[in-house]
Amino acid sequence: MFLTHSRRKVGATASAAVLAVVALVAGLAWTTSASAVDGDALASKFQPMPDQTYALCAGAKSFNFDGVTYAKCRLKDGNSLAMSHPFPGGDAVTVNKLLTAAGSSMVSTYSPPSPERYAVYQCSRDGAYAQCNGGLCYRYDGEFPGLGEVGENQVICSCPIVYTKKTYHVNGPAQCPTTRAAYDEICGSGSRAEMTAAGTILHIGSGGPAATQHQVDNRIYDDLFGTNTPAPPTCQRPAR
Repeated sequence: MFLTHSRRKVGATASAAVLAVVALVAGLAWTTSASAVDGDALASKFQPMPDQTYALCAGAKSFNFDGVTYAKCRLKDGNSLAMSHPFPGGDAVTVNKLLTAAGSSMVSTYSPPSPERYAVYQCSRDGAYAQCNGGLCYRYDGEFPGLGEVGENQVICSCPIVYTKKTYHVNGPAQCPTTRAAYDEICGSGSRAEMTAAGTILHIGSGGPAATQHQVDNRIYDDLFGTNTPAPPTCQRPAR
């Protein structure tokens, strides 16, 4: 299981129940994502996770190893949105409470990324992205393959690859590319074989048009937590 890669061991407080939860959900992926801007329908897919430690992967890059991507995500404390994914005995909020109590692991959830650091890229060509909402994450000290040095405020999250022929969007650098080739690289545009090959670097994304990110995810977050999130900048694919 990927949790064994961490150089830090789960503390003595990690019970058999925690490990059982990890074993149950480690292979599960939240691939449900918005294909249309329908706030009421999407709100039911999210669970508020107030005042908890979590991992934010929006804007990160992931490294594909044997069909699973590993992303270097930011460790945060505060309010976030978890995809609603109940299983016998709990849900994402339950899992996160158990893992953070153990001291070295947590769940990747969503909060609005900084518009100064990241932009949204709408991708309309065949391609792939890493779906990290619901990924299990762990602390790691040192150099991680394909991702470089992992900082004190960063964690490694395990995320499934989503290959699609439909519109999707990813979070990428705030400075928009000036060429189509650079834009398509951030989108992860290409054939299934290319985008799922070992060693491929993919950005974190979600299904549906970029407006999903602007109008729905952040709106739900703001409604639940009483915030006012500015819309992130959007990059357009260059003419050539």
